[in-house]
Amino acid sequence: MQKQNSFLVIFCLILLLPVFLQAEQYQQERNTKGIDLSLSLAVEQALANNLNLKLRREDVIIAEGAVQSVEGKFDTLLLAEIGTVNKELTPMHVGAAEEENTAYLSGELQKTFATGTEVNMGWSNNRFDSDMDNMLIDPAYSSILSLGVSQPLLKGWGTDIQTAEIQAAKKQLAASGFLVNSQAADLAALVKSAYWDLVFALQDIEVQQLSLTLAKTLLEEIKVKIEAGKLAQIELYQPQSEVARREETLIAAERAIGVAEDELKLLLNSENWFIPLHPTDTPQTTPVHLDLEGILTNALSNRPDIKAADLNIEAARIQTAVATDNTRPSLAMAGSVGYGGTDGAYGDAVDIAFDKPDTRWQVGLNFSVPLQNSHAKGVLVQAMAIHRKAKTDAKLLRLQVKKSIRTTVRDVNLAIKAMEATRKTSIATLKRLEAEQVKFDAGSATTLDVLIAQDAYSQALSQENRIDIIYVKSLAEIDRIQGIVSIQNGNLE
Repeated sequence: MQKQNSFLVIFCLILLLPVFLQAEQYQQERNTKGIDLSLSLAVEQALANNLNLKLRREDVIIAEGAVQSVEGKFDTLLLAEIGTVNKELTPMHVGAAEEENTAYLSGELQKTFATGTEVNMGWSNNRFDSDMDNMLIDPAYSSILSLGVSQPLLKGWGTDIQTAEIQAAKKQLAASGFLVNSQAADLAALVKSAYWDLVFALQDIEVQQLSLTLAKTLLEEIKVKIEAGKLAQIELYQPQSEVARREETLIAAERAIGVAEDELKLLLNSENWFIPLHPTDTPQTTPVHLDLEGILTNALSNRPDIKAADLNIEAARIQTAVATDNTRPSLAMAGSVGYGGTDGAYGDAVDIAFDKPDTRWQVGLNFSVPLQNSHAKGVLVQAMAIHRKAKTDAKLLRLQVKKSIRTTVRDVNLAIKAMEATRKTSIATLKRLEAEQVKFDAGSATTLDVLIAQDAYSQALSQENRIDIIYVKSLAEIDRIQGIVSIQNGNLE
């Protein structure tokens, strides 16, 4: 009996050798033709090349442009004008002009300050020529320097209101930056998940190859027994059917590798779509202890999208203050002063403007108010709703984070228990398979018993690999929930 068992072991090894060589050749082809890819390299490549992350970075540039745009409110404006006007007139009385010519050249600087004060400084020059009788100076040149000031007293009063749009835009810019960090953390977690899915697919195909090899080995053993007259011919059909089924499963496992590679390459924005990837990292399954309260505190304090949500609340509050201010009447104090000179020569006119100027000044109040004010009131309603919505969004985000942390920490702890259980299951199913094989050799077990034991063993191996992957993916999710971009192999930073 011992010699017979030794013969069967040697026979099985001979049968398994081509399969092992085929598997080794398959792995060598992937190593030779494929691209070695570590987990850290995959994350770094995705952070550098991912298209969605590039779009999010463009949002930051857009927000920077928005800040620059609203800061333009306080830019200094230069106005200049030059031209000539000719009029041909019908005289209405004796000595009236029949033709007038005016040439002008003027420049003005306008500036709005953070207090809302508007200042304009201008210099205008004119030459007037007319055929009207009794002109004392013809042609007449004039040069005038003027200074005007306007200060809002109701709507637009104060630095806070004047700079509100800038402050809101800066907060939205900061929020855009935080959202880039949030997108990066999400991307890192997605890359890790896709990487481990590919690792599992490669592990699973080895399991399916082993399962197929076991079925083929049993089939060959049954053929030997049939030829020896120990089994009936009908015993051949069941293992043949099982071999065919496991070949189909192996094909599905090969497809799963391609699908997992495509998902990972999409995240990496890879250009090597026709070259297989060869993951160089394996799941690190050392159990970790997670501090639920610490993780929750860290997430609520440091998570980028929560910071962005809080900044959006502030921006909406500022916009609401602006909208409220715009419903007020407009009342402004305005004043101006001017110095000028007029003479028959331009140079003399300029001299007079500085030495013995003609002066003029003006001071007053400007008041205006829309009687219905529908536009301002409508904008205020919208701004208040946006502010309330921003606060609700932030609350919902915090609730989702709390739920996700509880769920994911629970998943990690359960995965730790499951890893131990699946390893025990793998050992137990292997012992069962060995026992069923011995019983089959002794004639006390059926072909079905051995096939069931084989299938249970392969499923246990596959489940053990799957739980390892679930564990490291759950750790990656813990990083993502906290907004951490971690590139370590299955461990928290």
